[in-house]
Amino acid sequence: MPNSAIGVGGQGDNGANVLNVFDLSAIKGNAFYDPRHKFLNTFVYELPFGRGKRFGDSISRSADFLAGGWTVSGITLLHSGNWLTPYFPSSLSDPSGTAPQYRSVSSQPADCVSGQSGILSNPTLDKFFDVKAFSVPATNIGRFGNCMVGSLRGPRTVTFSMSAAKTIHVGERFSVRYEAQFANLFNVNNWGLLNTNVSSSKFGLITSQQDGTPGSQAGPRSIQMVLRLQF
Repeated sequence: MPNSAIGVGGQGDNGANVLNVFDLSAIKGNAFYDPRHKFLNTFVYELPFGRGKRFGDSISRSADFLAGGWTVSGITLLHSGNWLTPYFPSSLSDPSGTAPQYRSVSSQPADCVSGQSGILSNPTLDKFFDVKAFSVPATNIGRFGNCMVGSLRGPRTVTFSMSAAKTIHVGERFSVRYEAQFANLFNVNNWGLLNTNVSSSKFGLITSQQDGTPGSQAGPRSIQMVLRLQF
C-alpha cells in the first residue's frame, strides 16, 4: 500500500510485486518510514535537592521525603513528515494496458500535472495537498502513471515526553519507587496520515491524529503513574 513500508504496486502477503519489470527505476523513491529530517534527544537529570545533595542538605527527613531524591528524564522528537505516494486503485483504470490488477497489484501511481508540485503553502486538515495537481491516467495510453514513489510529504511530528521518579527506602531491604510519566507533555496536535487516493473525494483530507505508540508518543497527552515495591 502507498502509505506503508511497501511501495506502490506491492502487496504485503507474498512480497512486493513489481509494477513494470522493464523499468525498475520507476519504483524507486523516498521510503515511507525514512523522513528527510529527524532530531531525537534524550536526557536524565538527578535533581540536586534533598539530604546529601547540593541544596537542602540540612532539611528535615519529612521535607526530604517530599522534595529530595527526584530524577527527571525526557525525550524530544522532531521529524519532518513521512513520504507518501499519490495513487489510484488498479480496478479504476489500466493506463499501461497490461492489466496489473491480475498480478495482485491493487494500486498504481497517479499522474502528476506538469508544472505543479501539489504542495500548498498553508496546508489544512481539509486540504493538505493541491488536489488539482494530480489525476487518474486514462486507460490504454501505453504507460503507467508518472508520479514518483514518495513524492509527497505528510504532516510533521513534534513531541516532548518526560518522567519524574524517586525511590523511597523503607528499612534496609525494602524500597518504594514512584514514577509519573507524561507522553506528549505539551499536548501538541500531530496530524495523522491523510488520504492519498487521487480518485477519492477525500483525497488530501486528514481525519485523525497520530497515535501514542511507544516509538513516537505523538498522540494526545497521556499521564501514567507507577508505584512499585522493590526488595
